Amino acid sequence: VWIRIFRSQKNAAYLKLITITKEIYMMMMNTVQSLIKRSGPQIAPALAINLPRILTYAGTRQLSTATNDELHKLSANVVKKIKAELMEADRNHDGRINAEELKVLLKKHRSTFTDKEIEELSELFYAAKAGGSVTYDHFIKAADYAVEAKVESKAGLDHNLHFKATSTEHPLGLGKCSVDYLLGGHPVYTPEELDIKLTHTPPVTFTDGLAFRSVKLLRFFFDTATRWNVGEITKKKVMLRTIYLETIAAVPGFVGAMIRHFRALRTMKRDGGWTNTLLEEAENEKLHLLTFIRMYEPDTLFRYLVIGGQLTFASFFFIAYLLSPTYCHRLVGYVEEEACSTYTKIIKAIQEAPEGTDLASWRTDIAPAIGRAYWHLGETGTVLDLMRAIRADEANHRDVNHLAAGIKPGQINPHVDPAAKLDQMLIKYVNDLMNVGRNGKETVETMAPPSAHLSQS
Repeated sequence: VWIRIFRSQKNAAYLKLITITKEIYMMMMNTVQSLIKRSGPQIAPALAINLPRILTYAGTRQLSTATNDELHKLSANVVKKIKAELMEADRNHDGRINAEELKVLLKKHRSTFTDKEIEELSELFYAAKAGGSVTYDHFIKAADYAVEAKVESKAGLDHNLHFKATSTEHPLGLGKCSVDYLLGGHPVYTPEELDIKLTHTPPVTFTDGLAFRSVKLLRFFFDTATRWNVGEITKKKVMLRTIYLETIAAVPGFVGAMIRHFRALRTMKRDGGWTNTLLEEAENEKLHLLTFIRMYEPDTLFRYLVIGGQLTFASFFFIAYLLSPTYCHRLVGYVEEEACSTYTKIIKAIQEAPEGTDLASWRTDIAPAIGRAYWHLGETGTVLDLMRAIRADEANHRDVNHLAAGIKPGQINPHVDPAAKLDQMLIKYVNDLMNVGRNGKETVETMAPPSAHLSQS
């Protein structure tokens, strides 16, 4: 490849690079031929399988030799052991370590790391690297960095070293904003969960009808003001709409959680798990905003409108929640129905945009790192993948708030009810047990009722 690119160049540096490349290539081929000649044809299959690993080792050997001079605490013997384990954990033999390969590495040291710690550390690594990976050398440098910090502090973690507000980059290339979305985590959506169906909960009571009409009125005025239904959907229209709405959408969960928290303190009664659920919803909506803000920078006027909208809506929702939590949850449920509809429209516009247009580029544009990490989109997750994941979030908020609107005082949140979760675990266990060694697909759901068994016996 180098020869094809530079063969027409007369520059001495290019010619030297070509010469070095030729020499490396010939050295590798001579080594392979010599191995086959000495060991016979039987080595050829094994060599073909392991050649990527051999070349990876050869390629990283020079790099690691160079970095030995930059290490301060790790000895050459320790570096050699680390490198050997990294190569063993490197399943795709690319000279890099990703989150899954980090799990393999840590599982070799189960006496030091528990399974829970391994899962947590793998998740932290995935989020901090946005689904990416690091080279062996950077991993070794990071280990040396951590050991040096430990030795110098003499008291464990040196907060002044690790959390200093400077431009110094961690050897693993970790960002400084990942703490916003590392805590708590986010479930990884399956393809089935991303295939969202647009549902509607018909209003039954007067409160339901009032909430439904409130949402429809708000949407009419907002669509008219932003000219959402006029002309084609563009990137700018999508960004302005989603960013503004997400600054408002993160308000209800936090306000509701705050009021429920104070009520639990005041009445000295449990909340049934709703406070945590609503806080997670608010945090999730905030992550939508923080992701979109990496894709578009609003102007000053837009930011003033956000402040005004936030003050108005937060004040309204605070008073409304004190008066009727049912109305507020039903209101949010209907708002999320509209959000699912909006994101479905955006996804369809991206998918159907003619090739070469501005909106069509979102089919291949890489999503911001914060989004790839939070929703586990992988290193190559696109903006289209991001929109699907956010729509799944909105569908979850829709269902949770409609459920909350029908919950009676003192009733436990079914999403965090230990009895419900353990019952589901037992059903899965019985289903799996029933199908061990069987070709059929008998499940608990297909079992006959007890009376049928009695009549058969």
